Order: sequence, then C-alpha cells, then structure tokens
Amino acid sequence: MAKTTLEFEYRGKDYALCYTVESLKRLEKNGFSFSNISDRLLTATEDLFCAAFNARHPDTPRKLREEIFHEICAEDDDGNSLTETLIVMVNEVVESMKPAGNVKWRAARG
Repeated sequence: MAKTTLEFEYRGKDYALCYTVESLKRLEKNGFSFSNISDRLLTATEDLFCAAFNARHPDTPRKLREEIFHEICAEDDDGNSLTETLIVMVNEVVESMKPAGNVKWRAARG
C-alpha cells in the first residue's frame, strides 16, 4: 500500500506530513484516543494535523503547527477532506503494524 503524505508549502517552506508507528504511539501516550475521534469534532483534526509533523518536522513549534492548521484548506483540489486524509494516513500506519506472519506459533494449554 502506498503511504499517503500531506504535502504543502507554507511561508516558502515545503512540508510533507506523515505518521510513523512511533509518532502514533507518542500521540496515544499523550492522551489522544483513536476510538472516539467522532466524539471530538472540535479538536481531533487539529490534534492529528499537529501530530503529523512529528515524523519529518519535529522541530516545528506547536504554535506554528496550529497557525498552519487554521490557514490550511479543508479540502484539496480533488475534493478530498483534510480530516479523512489524516484518518487514511493513520490507518495506513496501523495496517503496517500487523504481524507479517513469518514466525509460526501455537497456543499451549495445560
């Protein structure tokens, strides 16, 4: 599966946002709950957007991340929603975390 990135230019700097397993674990450890994204309509998209900087642009200050979020378009030129794209990006990383199936195992009951 191709890994989706969110690419844009802001103030003359190019950004390519994505997630890694480590960045999503960090987000979860900091209290973000992936199970109730729909219950957090006012904050989930911004939190996901800001967290997407961690993989390739970790030194970008939170204040600048939020500034960019408030200025970014809700949809791209093809009509793709920012929120849906961020969720697709999260799902791609989660899918990549599934075991590869190379080590055989069995349940032993005593």
